[in-house]
Amino acid sequence: MRPAYTFETTYEISRLERCAVTVRAREPVSVTEVDALMMLRRGFELTDHRPYVVFVDLNDVVEILPGARRVLASARHVLAASMLGSTPVDRMTAAGYAHAAYPAEYFEDRAAAFQWLAVMHDLLCADPVPHTMSLTVDLDPFDRPRYQPTRG
Repeated sequence: MRPAYTFETTYEISRLERCAVTVRAREPVSVTEVDALMMLRRGFELTDHRPYVVFVDLNDVVEILPGARRVLASARHVLAASMLGSTPVDRMTAAGYAHAAYPAEYFEDRAAAFQWLAVMHDLLCADPVPHTMSLTVDLDPFDRPRYQPTRG
């Protein structure tokens, strides 16, 4: 009898650097929309709510369902994705991210995938400030008097 599905036993998500995360399936899996949302949330938690770059190992991903692909490709807190695979199916899976909200590249060589991710990390992860959910800056760069309504 196969044990019941749980996210934690199916996926391994870990922090590589301050704003870098790795994602891999522990067993062959079809990624659902709920899985995608949980992956993004877990990555955001691991990086202390910072935007991050992600390394995705596609080797045990059987398919990414359309809802999951939509969620993953539109994630605004993912800065870049390096995808590692070894089959034509992996390449086709990664092709769906050509128009993602972030740069995404497919690799068949693990060292090349991590090298590209390191470059993207160095270019995009320059913010040393930990965020709550998102950072909003409300500073006026111009030294000018503020509008004061008159009473009268």
